[in-house]
Amino acid sequence: MNALKINTFIGRQYDSNFPEVITDAVPITNPLAVDKAYNILEENEGDYLYGFVSLIYNDVVIFGEEQLTECLLDTWSTFSYLLESRYDGSKHHIIFLDNYPYINTTIQENGQYYEIQLDQYQCFLVPIEPFKKELKKEFFNFVEFCKNEKLWFSEESSYRGLLETYNEIKISK
Repeated sequence: MNALKINTFIGRQYDSNFPEVITDAVPITNPLAVDKAYNILEENEGDYLYGFVSLIYNDVVIFGEEQLTECLLDTWSTFSYLLESRYDGSKHHIIFLDNYPYINTTIQENGQYYEIQLDQYQCFLVPIEPFKKELKKEFFNFVEFCKNEKLWFSEESSYRGLLETYNEIKISK
């Protein structure tokens, strides 16, 4: 069975400055995600939105809480590049901002699969077409969550670029 699922979560597991404070991440489909996003963006002057993107393939967690990122916009920007016509299948870095163990995570085409090199020890293969289909669906969900909830991002954030990519992919449907 080839079950593949991608979801976006807002929040983070812990704050290294305040280790006693643990914050649970919630999926963007959860109503609590809106308040959590507002609070995180306010706290970071619209620059960063903490969270993670989960990728589960055949009950194996490839991306999850361990791939927490300080900036979901940057992570989604690197994922959305795979959906663009200019992506040629070569090795591409996936950004999990400020998450040291995963600074060299890459993805590239390998036959009918994407090869995801998570870190120096873990490599996964996921089928290209189901992955791209699920990736596109969740990318749209994330951007529409940001738009519909009127999340405020600073001019310095990568939000505008993400919206441009969203619009280009939407038009090319």
